[in-house]
Amino acid sequence: MKRGRILALLFVSLVLLQSFPTRATDWAYPNANGSGTNFFPQSQISEGNFGSLGLAWTFSFPVASPPKGLNVTGEGAIAPPLIVGGVVYVVMNDLEVLALGARTGATIWRYQPVLNRSGLALGYLAGHVHGLTYHEGNIWLSLPDCSAIALDALRGTLTAKLSRICADIPGNSGTYSFSGAPLTFDGNVMFWTASSVSEGTTAGRGFVAAINVTDGKILWRWYISPPAGGDPKWDAETCAPPCHGNVSPYPGDWGSLGLSNGSTRAGAGPSWGQPAVDQNDGLILIGTSQPSPDWNATYRPGPNLYSDSVVALEIKSGKLAWYFQTTPHDLYDFDCGWNVALANTVIGGMNRTTVFKACKNGYVYALDAKSGELLWEFNPPSLARLNTKNADYAFTGKYNATGKWTQTDSGVVKQCPGINGGIESDISVAYGKVFVAAHNFCSVVRIGPVSKVGASISGASGISFDFLHANTTIYAIDASTGKESWEYFLPSVAYRGWLTSTGGMVIASTLYGRILALDSQSGQLVASITVGSSLYEGVTLGTDQIGEIKLFQLTTAPSYGGFVTAVPGVLLVYGLTRSGSPLELWLPWVALGVAAAAAAFVIGFFRLRRKTANN
Repeated sequence: MKRGRILALLFVSLVLLQSFPTRATDWAYPNANGSGTNFFPQSQISEGNFGSLGLAWTFSFPVASPPKGLNVTGEGAIAPPLIVGGVVYVVMNDLEVLALGARTGATIWRYQPVLNRSGLALGYLAGHVHGLTYHEGNIWLSLPDCSAIALDALRGTLTAKLSRICADIPGNSGTYSFSGAPLTFDGNVMFWTASSVSEGTTAGRGFVAAINVTDGKILWRWYISPPAGGDPKWDAETCAPPCHGNVSPYPGDWGSLGLSNGSTRAGAGPSWGQPAVDQNDGLILIGTSQPSPDWNATYRPGPNLYSDSVVALEIKSGKLAWYFQTTPHDLYDFDCGWNVALANTVIGGMNRTTVFKACKNGYVYALDAKSGELLWEFNPPSLARLNTKNADYAFTGKYNATGKWTQTDSGVVKQCPGINGGIESDISVAYGKVFVAAHNFCSVVRIGPVSKVGASISGASGISFDFLHANTTIYAIDASTGKESWEYFLPSVAYRGWLTSTGGMVIASTLYGRILALDSQSGQLVASITVGSSLYEGVTLGTDQIGEIKLFQLTTAPSYGGFVTAVPGVLLVYGLTRSGSPLELWLPWVALGVAAAAAAFVIGFFRLRRKTANN
């Protein structure tokens, strides 16, 4: 056989291998899997050997080189690295996507997109990317110019671009910004939740879009807030029976949205967290942002549906099936960002598909995925609560729909939880438990006017933080009952990022520079890794080219500046300190040879059939 044919067979073999569905040992979504649970099933790294993990390799991120039109807010990356088929995929805040070999960190390819703002209602575009997604051989990324791109996972070449998703939105008089929300898929349908809006008076009309990735056709859009000018029947008409929710319709909800010189001056959008797809019930489950402007509701009376909510949309039609609002008439910036997690759980003796959601108001909710019924709620006992009454709605059933701001004589409000919320991280669901990091990080806010139009006019100024009394408690909650199983206390620091469950452990990366491994059943500290710099992101895991599990930890310069000093952006990769056996080293080549032989057999079989037919 000629050399060219051999190379062609090898190439076909690689493509065949890459085209297989993702495995349990792949981290293919920002929150590990399509259910968003941050659970990675493996047994190589366990309680018995976590303390033996050693630094395998590091990768220093290059200096940010943003495309024209992007404002980079920090170096390096904050999004969870993906690990698929022995390759690490990471996106920087300047939108550059990198593919690295999981065994050694060797660069395989790099891709830097180009942005196009022309004809779009775009505001300040900040480089702040929350996630990549692997889907059917491609790495997908949402861009701040209202587009989504697919990159071939093997070569890094552009295979698809869906553009102008937020062009000509009916009823929009604001602008769209960017939170780098991850993409979610159901077959060839992509769910785009990146229509984020500012936290000021330029907020646009946020929406969710379903797009056919085969032809780029937008199948439906669902809107989070009314059109510019308001809609007195917004609540009743957008959730017509059998749709239902936990907050009663409010005539005139959102008012007129405070239109001024054609600008809306109020609005809401999807959150940046990963949604979850409930294929059994045909639903996409999404968290939404706080209403804007954040602290002054002069122009937005009512509960402001569907902000601060978990919403269930029908996959085929985009119709609202149910909603659960966590903080009606939010005056505190208590969005429902971070992940929506989906798991099968026995609750009340019944096996239920359950949605688990933590929001910045500091509560954790368990909802029936099909009906939206509240199954249980968890109020972390460690959290201080001050001047945030509407956030208690699920417990009290009461809220003030017309308050313009949190009233004080001086106009200065101490808010607990603070503007970084009581929970500002992804939860993890595994081992029959929900793991969550709840922190005390109060803030002081001076209430300000919202009469002008601007992205930074949020109704507050002079924000300061109570670093002195900051602390975090990690809780394990029984997924069936909502009762606390155990807690682990972290003094002096807040928490940001995510928790990861794997190997019978819960792994927490802390702002005081240690990666903690806690026993999932008892909460006892098993072992830890001292990194030295503050950790603003959690860990992801994946398998390298010879089948060895690696642990991936980002280091960046966090925004919780009171706890940290600036650090360079680095990806740290840990593995068990053992040398590969000859079998391990040859394993990928054996697999490649088997695949090549299979491809050769198929090609030869069809050639023989063709030759026989011709004879």
